[in-house]
Amino acid sequence: MRYVIVFVVFFVCVEVANALTPLPDSSPGFFSGEWAGTGEHGVYCYLKMSNDGRGLLLIDSGAGDWLGARIHWRNRQQSVDVEKIIPLPTSSQLRIMPLGQFTLSTGFNQSLKLNWNSHSNECNLQKIETTKNHLARARNVMNKLQSSKSAQ
Repeated sequence: MRYVIVFVVFFVCVEVANALTPLPDSSPGFFSGEWAGTGEHGVYCYLKMSNDGRGLLLIDSGAGDWLGARIHWRNRQQSVDVEKIIPLPTSSQLRIMPLGQFTLSTGFNQSLKLNWNSHSNECNLQKIETTKNHLARARNVMNKLQSSKSAQ
C-alpha cells in the first residue's frame, strides 16, 4: 500500500509541476515583430522578424552608416536559430554596408543579444511593442506623480 501512495503522490507532483511551467513555445510568433536596442558608443540596432521565418537586420555602429543583412530564422523552443545570413548589397545612397556575420542569442526576460564582431560590439534588443507598453506605464505613473505634487 505504501508503494501505491508514493507512486500517486509522485505522479500528482509531476503533473502539478507541468501545470505551473508551460512548455517552451516553438511558434514563430514568439520572436516575430520589431526589435530595437542600443549598445556602447551610440550603437543602435533594429531587427524585424516576420512569421514566415525571414528578417531584416540593421546596425548603426555610431557613425550614421548601416550594416545590414537579411536573415532566415526559426524558433527552436524559445531560442532564436539564425539559419542563413544574406548580406545586404552596398548602397551609397542609403549608406548601407553588407553585414556577413553576427550572432543572435536569446537573453533574459524576452530580450535578444546581438554581437557582430570580436571588438565586443553588442546590442541588447527588446521588442518594440514591449518597450511601448513599459513607456506608457511609466508615463502614466509620472503624470500621476506630477499631478499629486502640484496638488500639494
